[in-house]
Amino acid sequence: MTLPTRRAFVVGCAATLAGCSVLPEEREPIEASAAAPAVLPESSGYSLVAEDSRTIETTVTVDFSGDVELTSRQDVIATVFQRVYQSANGEQFGLLTAPAVRVVDQPEVVRDPLTAVDSTRVVSLAMDTDVDTVSEWRERGSETLLGTETTRTTATATLNGTERKLARIRVRAGEDSVTAIATISDDAAPPFGAVTRDA
Repeated sequence: MTLPTRRAFVVGCAATLAGCSVLPEEREPIEASAAAPAVLPESSGYSLVAEDSRTIETTVTVDFSGDVELTSRQDVIATVFQRVYQSANGEQFGLLTAPAVRVVDQPEVVRDPLTAVDSTRVVSLAMDTDVDTVSEWRERGSETLLGTETTRTTATATLNGTERKLARIRVRAGEDSVTAIATISDDAAPPFGAVTRDA
């Protein structure tokens, strides 16, 4: 008697059992690099204090809902552009440009790998500083970044032992995803609208 293959079992499971959770076969990690960094012009009143390319290793998970619930997990090794700026009064503004990766073989299923990374680490990269804690992000209005209006979220973080309020927005930019994180105060609004892309 010929035993069914693992693939045949998965197909049969998906075809006959509603709510069956199917894990994909193991795949090699996706390796991708961002195409061009998002930057803040000098005219914004902020000065560049750090720039680098960082390698991030994470696992991106995609859930599909319907008659059958499917979960796909993909390891990703992403090269991310880091740009960190500071204003004269000490406000910080960080830009992380990551490659948008296609997790499964469907063009519309594209993810920013930074969304799968712990918030503390993402803020640490964006601020280029030690971060002890980050509270839950909450929606607070909207902002425009690289010509796209999107949701603005805020949180409280402990940066180098000091509690600061943060604002964060994320947008797609061509084949990349851009995350902007800024310290916020009553003195001035973060320069989200001034951000551009290097050619």
